Amino acid sequence: MSCETICLSGMSSSEKDKIFNRIRRKIGAPVMGVELVDEQLEECVCEAIEEYSYHINNWAMENRLAEMLGLPTTSDFTLKYITHSLYFEKAETKPYSEMIGGGVNTTRELKLGSISLSSGTQSYNISDSHEIQEMLWYTPSFVNFYGLDPFSNSNISHTEFGASFAGNSLYSVMPVFDTILTTQAAKMRNKVRGNEYSYSIHKGPEGYRTVRLYPIPRGSGTTANNQYGAIGTSGFVYYRYYERPGGWVAGNPELGMNSIGTTGLTQGNGLVSGPADAPLNTLNYSSLNDVAKTWIKKYAQALAKELLGLGIRGKFSGVLPIPGAELTLNSGDLISNGRADQERFLEQLKTDLENLNLKKLLSDRAEMSESLMKTLTSIPLGIYLG
Repeated sequence: MSCETICLSGMSSSEKDKIFNRIRRKIGAPVMGVELVDEQLEECVCEAIEEYSYHINNWAMENRLAEMLGLPTTSDFTLKYITHSLYFEKAETKPYSEMIGGGVNTTRELKLGSISLSSGTQSYNISDSHEIQEMLWYTPSFVNFYGLDPFSNSNISHTEFGASFAGNSLYSVMPVFDTILTTQAAKMRNKVRGNEYSYSIHKGPEGYRTVRLYPIPRGSGTTANNQYGAIGTSGFVYYRYYERPGGWVAGNPELGMNSIGTTGLTQGNGLVSGPADAPLNTLNYSSLNDVAKTWIKKYAQALAKELLGLGIRGKFSGVLPIPGAELTLNSGDLISNGRADQERFLEQLKTDLENLNLKKLLSDRAEMSESLMKTLTSIPLGIYLG
């Protein structure tokens, strides 16, 4: 594919000739001969467009790369405005929402698994594909535990309130702090004399992880009601988990993409991962405004100066032997002048793009709004005549 097809798309032959003639005249034509053919000038224009595209696309990534992440690499974001979707923020906070069980931004389903308990067995193996978020293995409540009932007639002399307040009716007259203190006392006794419920997860056999439960489930001599050992230890312990993605990666939920497989791809997964695969291409000349075209023409002229000095007039070190004398050409001036112009134009472009950074634009608009509010507050209010 030729340079013309890529860079000069949409440029008419007359417009191309106009640019080439202008460059030649700025270098010295028609008073002096300019030894540059159209193919060389075309390369200068193409290189100028590529240089401009590089800085514009860098500006786009600086301001909008977060919006491109997770989108298909088959898209084309060149000279396109991408709406702020908060997908990047959602993707960054997804692990935290999954950890607390929120799962609002996740593309994975929060599932419920179970472990069948055995008397005297502390360690249990679960599949390594289960990413455990929460193990439902808690110290039981101590209200109505071990026969403890703060409203029982055996714990309170109902004659203090009268027979009409005996039993559960004491719920209406007993102070709440009495229930709290009774429960805390029972919990402290269990913590000192017994065991708090807890668990730990360790590396297990290949393909599994090992969960250890504390205290160890103990048999009570009967399994008729799925009770093993101490009161409150059921025959099953449940846990919440996510399936590990394995060879699959999360897609962008904003597009309804759940995942894209990596099978058959040597690099990447079909989604934008960073600056290297963000689909930003060389700009087409016909798509640019006059400001961009003016910069490209000036930069192409600077490139043409350097090319003329280096590739043509710089031959024989800029000294052309002629019969009986030597002719010194201006190759050095063309090279130094062309490079200086390139550096100046690039510095100007970088400064302009820094001033047009979206963060800078928002800051400037906020400053303008603040100044406007100060101006409006100084305007005298009209007098109301009722």
